[in-house]
Amino acid sequence: MDQSNTGAALAAGHTELVNRLAQELTEARRQYAAVKQRLSTATRTLEARTQELTEARAALALLLATLDSTTDAVLAVGYFGRAMHFNSRFIEMWRIAPERLPTLNDNALLAMQLAQVRDPGRFLEEFERRRSLPDSEHLSIIEMTDGRVLECQVLPQRVNGKRIGVVTTYHDVTDRERLGRLVSALEIEMPREVAEAKATTW
Repeated sequence: MDQSNTGAALAAGHTELVNRLAQELTEARRQYAAVKQRLSTATRTLEARTQELTEARAALALLLATLDSTTDAVLAVGYFGRAMHFNSRFIEMWRIAPERLPTLNDNALLAMQLAQVRDPGRFLEEFERRRSLPDSEHLSIIEMTDGRVLECQVLPQRVNGKRIGVVTTYHDVTDRERLGRLVSALEIEMPREVAEAKATTW
């Protein structure tokens, strides 16, 4: 091969190398841009999640500050870590031993509640129904084995329209229920007594 042919071959090889390197550089830049875009999206998502968590914690702190200001038993369960918070009235109403508080969780609490209600099957059914409909409000009556009657109200807790947990309140309505049953019994008995009095008179 003469010198001119050798030079042409070297030039062609050099051009091919330059073109290949240019293509690789273009592809590397494209991949870098794609990674940069994904990183930017991930950063924005993380910032949004951090803001949501901050707002949720602030709302929970406000809720906790008001828990002990009510005569009702209050249980707040957050969806971030399933943290449980309750006031002293809740502990008293459900007769939770102080030594159980440090390790109290959803399952342990449910077991203690089932042991104290008159109809565990119905209570568990209501519990499962509430859990399957977390965005709905629920109101139910609970009869206890010791004769007490509790009104249970469950409300979703939201921040900026986003659900962050659920708040359950228990109100002792034993006296109200007893009075209602007494009135109902009297309403049943009175017509019969009136009829008997009329029959005796006539």
